Amino acid sequence: MRPYVANRQRGVALITVLLVVAIVAVIAVSMSGRLKGQVDRAQAMEMSENAYWYWLSAEALVRQVLTTELENDGYANRDQNWATQQGPFPVDNGLIGGRVRDLHACFNLNALYPGTEETPVATAGLALEQYQALLTALEFDDFTSQQLSATLLDWLDDDTVLINSYGAEDADYESLPRPYQAANSMMSHVSELRQVVGYTQEVFERLRPHVCVIPQRSDLALNINTMDPERPELLSAMFLGELSVDQARDMLTSWPQGGYDSVDEILALAELQGLVPEGDEQARGAESLTVESEFFELRAAVQFGNAEFFAVSIVQARGDETRVLHRSRRGYDWND
Repeated sequence: MRPYVANRQRGVALITVLLVVAIVAVIAVSMSGRLKGQVDRAQAMEMSENAYWYWLSAEALVRQVLTTELENDGYANRDQNWATQQGPFPVDNGLIGGRVRDLHACFNLNALYPGTEETPVATAGLALEQYQALLTALEFDDFTSQQLSATLLDWLDDDTVLINSYGAEDADYESLPRPYQAANSMMSHVSELRQVVGYTQEVFERLRPHVCVIPQRSDLALNINTMDPERPELLSAMFLGELSVDQARDMLTSWPQGGYDSVDEILALAELQGLVPEGDEQARGAESLTVESEFFELRAAVQFGNAEFFAVSIVQARGDETRVLHRSRRGYDWND
């Protein structure tokens, strides 16, 4: 064999070897990247799973605290331990914190549910007037108040007929770029409000501190003992604006330590004289008051390793029994 032929074959062999080495290196790098991705996913799943169990442990603690304090005091008030933000507390490889909100210190949107033809909800009419009074107290104009009330009623009622010209039913939702239909039933969580026509992010953010949803409950029972003194508009709205926002603020800021132990004690306050006839607990507005709270919302924030976990639990506390009605993950809204 001629020397130049042998050299050429050796050159081809070398190039082939280098090509094989390059392919193997590319495959190795790719496999290494995929392996790292799988390891990262496994670690993330493990951290998320541990954060989830921390959430359930916080939930169990809240249930125990609620049972103890409601049983000891006989009613809910904002001096109790559950009413203060707890944590964040250090736990194994992370932090956990939480805040509990009394769902009787906000407007239950399901109170607007009119019921069915066979079983109408008698209090829905008053609740609608109170909701419109709340919108007015929050400085929504008349047109916006009418629209927000009508679209929400159409979302809740069980038919597909517009309640009035301001309302919205299936046809309005089906014409959207991402179509869907009206629920035509009670809400399960307050975030559902964002699906209703007219409830933009701006509207939702203004309403959010004052409203809530109690799953499958259409009654409206507000506990002055747990209401926020910095948000007196709701208390004013319960009396259809006849109790001014300033008067409502005075009532909430002059709240006695430990709170009121009966509705009669609340109705005897000077601010309510003339609004509620003496001894008439069924007067408009007065029937929406209570000192007993049964439904609470836990907003938990958990950090485990590099994972952050935010969640919501709605808890029903009745007597010495508690149960969870709703669980959901939430976004980064710790401060709302």
